[in-house]
Amino acid sequence: MHILRNLGLAIGAMALSVPIAWAQQQEPDQSGQPAQPSQPIPAYHSPLASAANPQDQENADSERLLPDTTALTGIQDLSLGMPATNHSYWQPHVDASSAIDSNPLSANGQAGLTAFASVSGGIDLHRNSGNSMLTLSYIGGGSFSNDSDVSNGILQGLNFSERLSYRRYVLSFFDQLMYAPQTAFGAAGIPNGPTLPGGGTLGFGNGYTPGQSVLTARGQRLTNFSGGEMDVLLTPRTSLTFVGGYSLLNSSDDSQLNYGNVILSAGYNYQLSRQNTIGLSYQYSSFNYSNFDQSIKNNIISASFGRRITGKLAFQASGGPDIALIRMPLTAPPGTAGASTSSGYMTQVYASISAALQYQLRQTSISAAYNHGISGGSGVLAGAITDNFTGTVSRQVSRAFNVSGNAGYSRNRGIQVVGITTPANETFDYWFAGANVSHPLGRTMNIFLSYQLQYQNTGASVCTGPGCAGSLTRNQVIFGFGWHKQPIPF
Repeated sequence: MHILRNLGLAIGAMALSVPIAWAQQQEPDQSGQPAQPSQPIPAYHSPLASAANPQDQENADSERLLPDTTALTGIQDLSLGMPATNHSYWQPHVDASSAIDSNPLSANGQAGLTAFASVSGGIDLHRNSGNSMLTLSYIGGGSFSNDSDVSNGILQGLNFSERLSYRRYVLSFFDQLMYAPQTAFGAAGIPNGPTLPGGGTLGFGNGYTPGQSVLTARGQRLTNFSGGEMDVLLTPRTSLTFVGGYSLLNSSDDSQLNYGNVILSAGYNYQLSRQNTIGLSYQYSSFNYSNFDQSIKNNIISASFGRRITGKLAFQASGGPDIALIRMPLTAPPGTAGASTSSGYMTQVYASISAALQYQLRQTSISAAYNHGISGGSGVLAGAITDNFTGTVSRQVSRAFNVSGNAGYSRNRGIQVVGITTPANETFDYWFAGANVSHPLGRTMNIFLSYQLQYQNTGASVCTGPGCAGSLTRNQVIFGFGWHKQPIPF
């Protein structure tokens, strides 16, 4: 019944999104045309606020986008298009902010207002050379508290991708690393990943990056995904995709469940028309916990659909069964003994569902994503059935102001084998919502004001969250500015 209900929700969401996709005007096929002339270097977009003159930038970006050729069954999500510029350049940037936090998520459960000051800097780099396209973004910094009972934090982030194109083969390499004092899911001031040159992001599909969608005590944690992809072009309409990767979550400051995940997949892509693609894929993944005796092996068969209109729309959805082999004992929180001493693996069948949408209007950008399936448990559960939804809306209300809003929800339920009673059935429900207003100061600076609300509720009977409370509410107000230098060719 849970599987049918989740499939129904996903089908409903797809039904609402597909009319938007089909309502778009058809664009001429550019795939067979010569490369467009070189365009000006894209302007830098601050990871915490909008860029100066964003309306002008939006129009310029729309003019120099080429159709996205990302494989539907590959690592990356579909995008609105690829920049046509052939320039190689780099850009430094610096950001600083001050925050008032109603709940610092300290390990001892301390509540009350706490002030933080944060500073970060980084470099964005884009290099085109022959058949190689390399993109790299690095950000590093820290946050400092006025309360001696609340620890300071270190922020280190890296996004890397390189695409090597040959006549019938495309090789891609990726790495995404984040070292931060708290989970980035729904947090203010902690980017989910460094911003790439031109304001884009390196978005990965469902199941590749380690998920952290449970609020836990403040403490440094490392997440990383490294992977490679090979696309074999069989005909102008068909291709094969092969993926291999490894992701990990490691917490150094508290007793979280650390794990690594080996991922292998193979997929078939077929282009129905200029905008529409379908795919079929098989993915194998294996969660292995370094400080808890449990592993989960997933075998996922998915059917996919994608629709993209350059500069306007990118939509994709996939779904299928997940045949999971779960090693005993079952999920238990840190410090709790497993409820079963059975050995070997038990087989369970779950649903794996994902959908993502990007929609671009003249002055408004909309994005949304939904994922359902088995996750690593966010460091709290040794395996969980997870539902994640995120959505953002950004609008340029004038040349001087940009406003944006975000909202999201996650539900993590400990894996439980049918017919066996265990303490694994803990559930964490987490909501967040926020708003941001930004204002450019010339061509190299901007200021912003943000508000973020986080709420989490759980029926856990053991100490797993900040202060061991069953629920928590957190309010954050952040004010800051960003500086960036204009692109420097090399």
